[in-house]
Amino acid sequence: MQLKQRLTALWLMWSLPVFAEINPQLVALNCVSCHQDHAAPERGIPLLVGLSAQTIQQDLLDFKYDRKSATLMPRIAKGFSDDELRVIAEYIAQH
Repeated sequence: MQLKQRLTALWLMWSLPVFAEINPQLVALNCVSCHQDHAAPERGIPLLVGLSAQTIQQDLLDFKYDRKSATLMPRIAKGFSDDELRVIAEYIAQH
């Protein structure tokens, strides 16, 4: 994914009104920009392929509640409700 597409996806994600329902596909575009990169494991970024929705959701919750440390993921996870993280995890696991 090109930088322009990544920035557009980020802008769309963060510019949605607070009351709007999230679009898990749009959020997942941001996830795969790092987590599907062939060099991700070399950089310490786990691949999401083959992970269950429960595993992804638990990791996201752990980042959100500071049970797991990282540079960027805690900031991202804290921007979503627990239910939104569940929906995102389900979408990622299915795709």
